[in-house]
Amino acid sequence: MEPQPQPITKEALLLVEGKDPRNFFDALSEHLSLSQQLEIINFGGVGELRSFLIGLRGQSGFRNVKRIDIIRDAEGNAAGAFQSVQASLQHVQLTVPEEPEQLSCDGGQPAVGVLILPGQGEPGMLETLLCKTFTDAPECPCIDAFFRCVQKQCPGANIKNTDKARARAFLATKPDSYPSVGIAAKKGYWPLDHEVLEPVRTFLKSVAAAAN
Repeated sequence: MEPQPQPITKEALLLVEGKDPRNFFDALSEHLSLSQQLEIINFGGVGELRSFLIGLRGQSGFRNVKRIDIIRDAEGNAAGAFQSVQASLQHVQLTVPEEPEQLSCDGGQPAVGVLILPGQGEPGMLETLLCKTFTDAPECPCIDAFFRCVQKQCPGANIKNTDKARARAFLATKPDSYPSVGIAAKKGYWPLDHEVLEPVRTFLKSVAAAAN
């Protein structure tokens, strides 16, 4: 079911792609002590952003919003993902940033920013970034060996999303195994202070600053 906008209670909104990212960014914002400033909302799938934004504009409390930021995955094309967000913003007559991670302001409209994960114009997703947090962990050689073994022993195996698969393999090593990266973040299984997450932490802090 497509998510429906709810009454807005805060001045800074962070719109994210799905329930799992919602849980992850909830955990990260709490880790950064930003929960009181940020309202994190699941807008659904990438094809639902435009209709979600239409509904968002009509919600009570929208007139008090100072900033709207959107985080979505690049998938196979970071530039295309950003252009898709731009088109959705333009369709609902919200401010349209010219570049990712660049705040755009326009008169009485809320300022708007967009972050495309994993960042730096690379293809991928949230899990792509999270996989970089355990490259030096003792589990990493074991995970690498597992996938090499699967490739050798099962040449017909088709792992469509390597980053998601590797992230789940890492989480399988934890005391309570969760395939959801968001729930795992709430359990403290991701190193949220890792240096590769610094651009994401900086982005969240800048969003929260709008409420101060």
